[in-house]
Amino acid sequence: MDCCASIARALLIFFNFIFWICGGAILGVGIWFLVDKDISSRIEIVQIDSGDDYFKYAAYLFIAFGAFVFIVGFAGMCGAIRASKCLLGFYIFFVLLVIFAEIGAAVLLILYRMEVEDNIVKLLQENIKKRYGEETVRTGWDLAQLEFECCGAVNSMDYNETTYKFPNAGQTFPNTCCKLSNRDAALDDPSKATPSNSALCYARDNSEINTKGCKDSLKDWALKHSTIIIGVGIGIAVLEIFSIVWACCFCRNIGKDD
Repeated sequence: MDCCASIARALLIFFNFIFWICGGAILGVGIWFLVDKDISSRIEIVQIDSGDDYFKYAAYLFIAFGAFVFIVGFAGMCGAIRASKCLLGFYIFFVLLVIFAEIGAAVLLILYRMEVEDNIVKLLQENIKKRYGEETVRTGWDLAQLEFECCGAVNSMDYNETTYKFPNAGQTFPNTCCKLSNRDAALDDPSKATPSNSALCYARDNSEINTKGCKDSLKDWALKHSTIIIGVGIGIAVLEIFSIVWACCFCRNIGKDD
């Protein structure tokens, strides 16, 4: 086997080692986005209905990619060490499949980003109007309003459109829109949120209610986290392309020797 083949073989082994590490990174990012309470609650409030799951679908795809990459990387490593054209052929085929799947996940996230950037106010207001009766959505809004000290998409008037019945007399928006006497406890359990002065808050007194809407904070959050996934995916795709190039070079030299 000549010098070029030896170099291609060494580079292929090296890239597969990096491939394994990146596979773990993809797997970890996908799991993080699904199990983190803050992230999952934010996802709920930027969806008009339960079918708008671009973000979750992309996260599931990345989890599948991460697990699959370990298998593919193993095939590539074995193929390089054993100089097996069969294993390297499977490796090239499966890496191409992973690249196409990553492109699909990236398209989902780009659609999600475009929807958030162009229609953030409408998305949030429609979410309150149509889905605020769902417990997971209420929890998402409560946590966001507590963390960002905001209320509704634009202001508390957004809650006038919901059919949800608030528990207290004169209450037309969540307690988490109010200045609270127990904010730290409410961050652990939003249902325990207690306004410092509920009468003034429910009357929309500016001294007792969060007057800022959540739209800007939620938009920044959504774009930041989708950028993380897209960035990881692009980095992996670049490594995969290099791996395919070196695997092809190595396969060609194996054929010449035969």
